[in-house]
Amino acid sequence: MTTETVPAGINAALADLQTQLPHIAKNNRAEVPTKSGGKYTYQYADLAEISRQLLPLLGKLGLSFTSRPTMAGEQLVLVYELRHISGEMIEGMYPLPGRGTPQEVGSAVTYARRYCLCAVTGLAPDNDDEDAVLAEAAARRQKVERVEEKLAAQQQPQEPRINAEQLKDMQALFVSAGLDEKAEKLDYAVAVVKRKVKSATELTQAEADQVMASLRRAAEKRAEKVAEPVGADQ
Repeated sequence: MTTETVPAGINAALADLQTQLPHIAKNNRAEVPTKSGGKYTYQYADLAEISRQLLPLLGKLGLSFTSRPTMAGEQLVLVYELRHISGEMIEGMYPLPGRGTPQEVGSAVTYARRYCLCAVTGLAPDNDDEDAVLAEAAARRQKVERVEEKLAAQQQPQEPRINAEQLKDMQALFVSAGLDEKAEKLDYAVAVVKRKVKSATELTQAEADQVMASLRRAAEKRAEKVAEPVGADQ
């Protein structure tokens, strides 16, 4: 490749590229099950086929495409770059789901790579495929989980949580009360604080004091009952 055959800048290279973009055939078939128990099929062009036909054209024009998943603050994104040998570059970021199964996240990355490659070069193959379905599902799941976490956080008390000393004293009081099973201890605490918790560590310091005060009162009543003289009621 000589410098005379390579456009001088990225804009010229792109203009040249878009006069010879390949037609990407939809040679892959996908089957998607429906909620009713049936299925539908469709044809699509995958990233491997797009890369096989498009990347050599980029190279001939002094262009290269790179992409990588990374963090932008708290958001997982795909950073992509279309580079030219002149040093000029077009870059951008595509948001990725931060959660989901490994398959869903991987498919979202694949879909984003193909989407960005096509978008930055002007290629327009069919892109309604399984990766898009999985990427959308992962994004929906992430949105639902964020809403659930926000609601859970709003329901959680803002007071300081139970400390280690309180937890130790509470466990000793539970043992004295004959409550050895975790479920029994948890049921007792829930009945006192009137709030559902999954563990004693979710109690606030004030709630821990309430539970311990209740256990001490119960212990005092048991002691008084044991100390009553025989025949006192006669």
